[in-house]
Amino acid sequence: MGTIINNIAAVFLIMGVGFAANKTGLLPEKANDYLSPLLIKITTPCLVLANIASREVEEGMWDDVIKSLLCYALYFVVFCFLAWVLCAKIMKIKGDEDCGVYMMLFASINNGFIGLPITLSIFGEEKLFYMIFFQMVLTMYIFGPGVLQVHYGDRDKGENKSVLKMILSPVITAGLIGVALLALNISLPEVILKCLDTIGSATTPLSMIVIGIQLGSSKFKGIIKNKRLMSESIIKMVLTPLITILLVNWLPVNNAIKLVAVFGASFPSAVAATPIAAMEGKNTQLAAEGVALTTLFSLVTIPLTAYLVSILYL
Repeated sequence: MGTIINNIAAVFLIMGVGFAANKTGLLPEKANDYLSPLLIKITTPCLVLANIASREVEEGMWDDVIKSLLCYALYFVVFCFLAWVLCAKIMKIKGDEDCGVYMMLFASINNGFIGLPITLSIFGEEKLFYMIFFQMVLTMYIFGPGVLQVHYGDRDKGENKSVLKMILSPVITAGLIGVALLALNISLPEVILKCLDTIGSATTPLSMIVIGIQLGSSKFKGIIKNKRLMSESIIKMVLTPLITILLVNWLPVNNAIKLVAVFGASFPSAVAATPIAAMEGKNTQLAAEGVALTTLFSLVTIPLTAYLVSILYL
């Protein structure tokens, strides 16, 4: 348990470095225009491919992979429904053009910037393996049903001509290549794996610095005045991990899959919610504020959930 706490502390200290660098002007918000593409298009795909390609096929592995994909797909089905219940029925945002943005903020999670690197740092490569599949399902949701979700209540559901292109992001492409290599029992040369692993190892510190810069640039005094957003964010960050425990505990899957599902539920809203809102002509500022606010709350929910799942599933 001490190791897990130390790993969590180390990760969040790196985030503090990014925050401090932003506040001192060393890394202004503009820096993320360069750091984010580096993270999403280079280091994270290398991390994903190195993790999958370096694994050996074990008995029952493919059965667990299929179960994990179904489990994580169930997660988004359930939380898309709960997002509709909360936003349209309980909070009565149904007639508001921002309702769909609120729904995506509630249902989505930040696997890319936070999920993969923090899972690796805290729980190691085995759990990272399953978090990669969680990330794949998340991406399918974000750029498929998620695009339609932000148009909830609209007559115009948006144009999704480039959805396939967006789904096949560098991270997903790297995951698919890794799975193909694993299925075909093809081993990459040691020098290639070493290169991928070295580049991928930059993902954790880089992602935490990016998040720190985002938090440092956020105007939280203005954000907290939005009572609707504040209420939804608190509900999401507090109840989602607890609901997920009830959702997955009865499923016939191994504890690693359950741990990843519950731990993932403690992550903030997906960063992708902001560009999706912009692409679909929705309230980009609301999406960005929701991501920032839930990211702030995740400083508490991630450590607490990590401690909880380590008791339940390790």
